Amino acid sequence: MVQKFTPSSKMNDLIREDASLLLTMTRFGLPLGFGEKTVREVCLERDIDATTFLTVVNYISGGFQSDLIPADTINIDNLVTYLRNAHNFFIDFKLPLIRRKLIDAIDDSIKEDPYKKMILKFFDDYEQEVQKHMAYENNTVFPYVLRLCKGDKDPEYSIAVFEQNHENIESKLSDLKNILVKYFPSQKPNYLLNEVLFDLADCELDLDRHTKVEDCLFIPLTERLEKKYEESHPDTSQLDKSESLTDREVEILTCVVKGLTNKEIAQQLFLSTHTVISHRRNITRKLEIHSTAGLTIYAIVNKLVSIEDIKAVIE
Repeated sequence: MVQKFTPSSKMNDLIREDASLLLTMTRFGLPLGFGEKTVREVCLERDIDATTFLTVVNYISGGFQSDLIPADTINIDNLVTYLRNAHNFFIDFKLPLIRRKLIDAIDDSIKEDPYKKMILKFFDDYEQEVQKHMAYENNTVFPYVLRLCKGDKDPEYSIAVFEQNHENIESKLSDLKNILVKYFPSQKPNYLLNEVLFDLADCELDLDRHTKVEDCLFIPLTERLEKKYEESHPDTSQLDKSESLTDREVEILTCVVKGLTNKEIAQQLFLSTHTVISHRRNITRKLEIHSTAGLTIYAIVNKLVSIEDIKAVIE
């Protein structure tokens, strides 16, 4: 594993190589004014784990290569701090700033109110989505993981629930960019609008990087913590495995053991057949059970269904 930056690298060199790492430094709580200090020296002064900082830095700057992720060496507290600060940046600073610029750009070009309202509503709806997405992580996911680090696992939750529902939240920014570039009813060049487009592109890239850090660093690290907990608490391992299924997966598992086909399940739950098949694949992967008979036994043992529920199927 060849790392672009090491503990002996000077902090100034990181910024010279990749200016976007300024955001990473800020999210780790590192203010500017480094002088000629190295990564090791700055992290030591600020009580930040240098390995964790460098893992994120090298992963982002190195093109998101999985071989740049060291196993079992990341400080979860520092990583959660980084992710929380990133949320604060998007919600409290970046998105409100883009909104103010967008209003100015619209006012400078559009006189018809319907256009203004539609464009602004599109952005406001997106901003609310981001707030809801990040509030869930702040209030549910991060506290769960921090308690897990201390050996206190919530029996009613698993990181698999978060992973199953974790979506990329930057795609609508791309839609807004396309709307503005292709269909914005402007009669003259608009430098304010150009600023908005630059900011949207920058924010889209930043959100994509944030999501990748969560998917490729935070989630795998939490899965390892859960595995260690299960190994040290064998009496709860079967229960945890059951609870690793999402509510939707439990619904689909129940339908499967009751004898419904994929098409019937899709109709009953208002899903596409493809979605049902995808969920069934995830259920099989998580439980390591491939046959319907095996799934039926699992569902009964874990009280997801009763014998009466599936009597017609097994007779």
